[in-house]
Amino acid sequence: HGAANKNSGQSFLLVWQFNNFDLAYRRRIADLAVLAFIEIIASLSRDSGLAEMSAHPLLSARIPNFRVSVGFGLHLGWAIAGAIGSEFKIDASYVSPHVNLASQLERATSEYGVAILMSEPLVRTCAQDFCRSFRPVDRVQLPGSKLATQLFAVDLDPSQLFLDRRLGVLRPELSPGALKVRERRRSELLGEDFQAHEVLETDKYIKAMRRHLCPLFFQEFERGFLNYLAGEWGVASVVLDGTRTMLAGRQGAEDGPSRALTRY
Repeated sequence: HGAANKNSGQSFLLVWQFNNFDLAYRRRIADLAVLAFIEIIASLSRDSGLAEMSAHPLLSARIPNFRVSVGFGLHLGWAIAGAIGSEFKIDASYVSPHVNLASQLERATSEYGVAILMSEPLVRTCAQDFCRSFRPVDRVQLPGSKLATQLFAVDLDPSQLFLDRRLGVLRPELSPGALKVRERRRSELLGEDFQAHEVLETDKYIKAMRRHLCPLFFQEFERGFLNYLAGEWGVASVVLDGTRTMLAGRQGAEDGPSRALTRY
């Protein structure tokens, strides 16, 4: 399980420990970490309690068409776990430049207009079939890092989902029966037969968030992105300006990564 460690302002630090597991198990955990955030986005987008709050007259007057949104940054790296603080207050936390990199990725989701932003080390750990669903969106040297890393996004449009009033307000179930169901589901997810990439193709809510995508868009973005990396700014700008609005004609929103790269 991923464990929530601490919150800092509007963000939370979640940690998955897998240094004692073999490579196959590490890949499974990395896949499930990404998949967990995808499913969180789908659930929040359909929650009636959040929808009711978003439609409050006072909030609507200040921010028309407000919708709750979240951003996730995922990174893979080492960290030192321990008790930090003083005799008055002690927190069990993780200290590492990699923790800061994950935080920077989370903040960068708004810049790139995506819900999930991942580093290259994390993506390399995921299963190859699952990685095919990730889109490289930039190559940057983040503050505090000595090396440049490629950034990847999962393309999702939560606005494609409709409110599900059966969900009500999201609350964890802690009854003995619910805990048994959770443990049984956990065993299934960690089993050899489970494939994360198949969920993207079979889950109706994830499919709805990705139905605006098309092969031509990815082909054109890749062409613009490769020219961008090669320093061919003129060609990259023209191509990426086209992909920026390409999905709008398919009931999608403006493409955030294309917009971010053309601004550069």
